[in-house]
Amino acid sequence: MEIICYSCGRGENPENSIEGVKHCLEVNPDWRIEMDLQMTKDGQIVLFHDYETIRTTGIENKIQEMDLGSVKKLNAGYNFKVGSGFPYRQNPIEIPTLEEVCQSFPNAKLLLDIHTDNLNAIDKIIKIIEQYGMEKQIVMVSHYDQVSAEFKAKRPNWKFGASTKEIKKMVYSSFLFLDNLFPIKSDILMLPVKFGNIKLLTNRVINHVTKRNKRLWVWLSEGKEVITVNSKMELDELEKIGANGIFTEYPAKLNEEITVDNNVL
Repeated sequence: MEIICYSCGRGENPENSIEGVKHCLEVNPDWRIEMDLQMTKDGQIVLFHDYETIRTTGIENKIQEMDLGSVKKLNAGYNFKVGSGFPYRQNPIEIPTLEEVCQSFPNAKLLLDIHTDNLNAIDKIIKIIEQYGMEKQIVMVSHYDQVSAEFKAKRPNWKFGASTKEIKKMVYSSFLFLDNLFPIKSDILMLPVKFGNIKLLTNRVINHVTKRNKRLWVWLSEGKEVITVNSKMELDELEKIGANGIFTEYPAKLNEEITVDNNVL
């Protein structure tokens, strides 16, 4: 079972932050760390999820309309809450670049989720990854189909998560028993157990992935919010039905439950 720290373990540290990466590696250096990538106005690749900056930083702007210098002035942890307080408002932290992450943590296993549709980002990401020799530790994914296609064309031997188009074709066709016509070509299928009220992780989808020898990485649900796998019980249930990777926002909590359970056994 592969465990992926969703958004650098955003339940325990500010999302897409150096602090989050450090924390995930301290919990378990073998676990993979998922991070989101955007590109600044001056072509720098930074860790950030949204197009708008206000949700996490408290400042209204757009990453793609800012240069790196302006992005670095934002507080990546401004709205991160612990109990009733906001500890990073008095101790601000920067939005990191992908290169800073690779330079500081060259042995980390990463899942890079490209959140920009600017195709110019592809060569920049490739250059950074290859500069630090991290090709074998990286899995790439993007919900932009053209980005996924262009990236695969440039680096066909890298590992990729299925694009949105690929997932939709396979999942929707499974409801009509036509999924044999739309096989998963990417290395990994990543999807929630449920999207809204619709169950996506059906037995047919699981069998589709298994018989094609692909990987299946899942989280619990997606809709108004993303709900990840945050307990050993949830992990065990998903492993029993065929998942071989799960996403968690709370790596330390999950690791503690796994450790306690192993000690009991």
